[in-house]
Amino acid sequence: MAGFIYKLQNIVNTSPDSDDTNINIARCILKNIDKIKKRTSLQDFADICYTSQSSISRFSQYLGYANFNDFKADCIGIQEETDEMIIDTRATKKINCVDYAQAISESLVRMQETSIDQEIEQLCEYIHNAKRIFIFATHIPGDLACIMQRAILTTGKFIEFYPRKEHQMEVAKQIRRDDLCIFLSLEGTLLMEKAITIPAIISLAKNVLITQNVHIKFSEQFTQVIGLGGHDSESIGKYKLLFFIDCLLNRYYHKYIVNN
Repeated sequence: MAGFIYKLQNIVNTSPDSDDTNINIARCILKNIDKIKKRTSLQDFADICYTSQSSISRFSQYLGYANFNDFKADCIGIQEETDEMIIDTRATKKINCVDYAQAISESLVRMQETSIDQEIEQLCEYIHNAKRIFIFATHIPGDLACIMQRAILTTGKFIEFYPRKEHQMEVAKQIRRDDLCIFLSLEGTLLMEKAITIPAIISLAKNVLITQNVHIKFSEQFTQVIGLGGHDSESIGKYKLLFFIDCLLNRYYHKYIVNN
């Protein structure tokens, strides 16, 4: 049944707190979704999540299931969500990003003047190879970050995004050298939040900035800066960001799910 990943995503996005039982169970399931089969028992779930059988039963009730078997059925049905994502990202065919941009509007056509295809390929590799991934974004880019996060979670790759800025500041302190940090900021204003930007830079992690303002302060400190065409108004910029995320997800699913 579609929506299981979305339920777990909402829980893990609540807080980076590691002491909350429900958050920890949701994280463990998302990290081990490929280990859950029809034969997986209640005790197996408990082992995967480093908790007790009673905690798993309470967690299934917390999500609104009548019993563990209903909870397990949705968990096993994750393939349905993957199939939906393949359709949503049109991953059965490879999108030509230039043709796609030309079909939208004149303001988006300028994106064809950039090396967007190569940038997407590089970011896909970063995501696929990273041990831990964080997305930093607020406002409309934050809403689009949720779309991006859910699609990547569905592939079995764990990726973290906390909508509240104070939580993003908290996890920024945890960034390590082998992590990947993706910043979505149309105007680059998020980079002025030094409590987030500075820890990411000094960690020496791979830091990727997706923006339409490539000359913003600190941008030269990023591993990869992906420019979304020209510097248009923010109202147009959000469509370019959505377009970019569409292409990224299509390429990632096409490369690592459909053709794997």
